[in-house]
Amino acid sequence: MGCYTIGELIRDARERQQLSQEDVCFGICMSSTLSRIENGQQVPGRKILEGLIQRLGIEWMFDVSMSRKEGEKYELEQKMIRCIGKKEYSRAGRLADELEERLKADSNREFLKMEEQYLLFVRAMIQMDQGKSLKKVLEQLLKAIRMTVPDFDGIHIQTRLLTCQEISILNSIGCIYHAQGNLWDALQVLIDLKEYMENHTLNGQRTSEKYPMIIQNLSFWMVQEGYYRDALELCQKGIEYCIEYGKMHTFPMLLCNKACALAELGQIEMSKEIFYQSTAIFEAVGQQDSAEQVRIYARSYGI
Repeated sequence: MGCYTIGELIRDARERQQLSQEDVCFGICMSSTLSRIENGQQVPGRKILEGLIQRLGIEWMFDVSMSRKEGEKYELEQKMIRCIGKKEYSRAGRLADELEERLKADSNREFLKMEEQYLLFVRAMIQMDQGKSLKKVLEQLLKAIRMTVPDFDGIHIQTRLLTCQEISILNSIGCIYHAQGNLWDALQVLIDLKEYMENHTLNGQRTSEKYPMIIQNLSFWMVQEGYYRDALELCQKGIEYCIEYGKMHTFPMLLCNKACALAELGQIEMSKEIFYQSTAIFEAVGQQDSAEQVRIYARSYGI
């Protein structure tokens, strides 16, 4: 039985989608590098491989060996992701400084655009936490995304290919628009992201983790703007996805959004039960602040 090499998998996926090498690798590596990878003449580093397979929307199926330096940088990235998820932005800033120093000190390799983009993204999130103006944060996020998606006009996602990192930045841009009161641009960015992911990336492990988050944001905004039935339908879709694929990080907040939509539609008893479920899950995982926020939403409906 024949076996795929990494390069063959990437080449076959690219050709099936009728994509050029430049389509796939822009902002990740040079076309000549991708050509060598596809021909088995070069083994890609973790960062390059990760970006290529995410753009192609294929599943990670390889154990990739990493050098000690790559492993240390990877661990720093994972720590930053966890810090941002827990809103520990001061620590995330220190880790970003450490990662940047390590990247600059590694004279044996190219400083990848993806790495520079990631650091810019992290620093934009830190600036927002520090109370910097939303306008300045938005400028940083737009600068970051255009490093690898130069055709992004600020609203419409025209590219056919996105990495997990690019999806996160675009989601944050939508959230900034919403925080500025620019609802329609916020909805447009996230609706485009939702449709993109449904058409391209839901089979990819890391990129699929972002899908429930996008559904969560969209459904919450729809409740706020009075689109209760649309929000309810979207919440249910997100909840079913979380259950089917085990993506439980946003599950309790989707339940909360669903409960809000039901309460607005007058279905108080069902809303009460789902508010309770959301609170219980947040408490079970130690997220007491989130549990209290759900109670505040419930009390606003007299529950």
